[in-house]
Amino acid sequence: MSDVVLTVLAGSRSGVDLTANKATVVVVNNYFMPNDGNTRLHVKNATGSTCVVTIDTPGTVDSNAIANPTVSVATAKEFLIGPFPKSVYDDSNGRVKFNFDQTVDITAVRG
Repeated sequence: MSDVVLTVLAGSRSGVDLTANKATVVVVNNYFMPNDGNTRLHVKNATGSTCVVTIDTPGTVDSNAIANPTVSVATAKEFLIGPFPKSVYDDSNGRVKFNFDQTVDITAVRG
């Protein structure tokens, strides 16, 4: 298992090439995205099954863990997930952690 930190693309009115910093998920790895509160994760699912994306919420409320939300990305679909409020989703390094149950392509985009 490895930790993979994504490079974030800056959004632009002239467009963003979502393949420029694309990463292909290895299911056993943890994926981290630097977060400024306006960052989103693009997920492209070309597999034959729905992919479940789990988003880590490292914080607590009244000493209770916050449940980790999931997003189901159906076959042949592309989802843009986020933004992520920093107070809920950021780890101690200012990043959001994701896990995946299928091999998909992902890109982090700000703006």
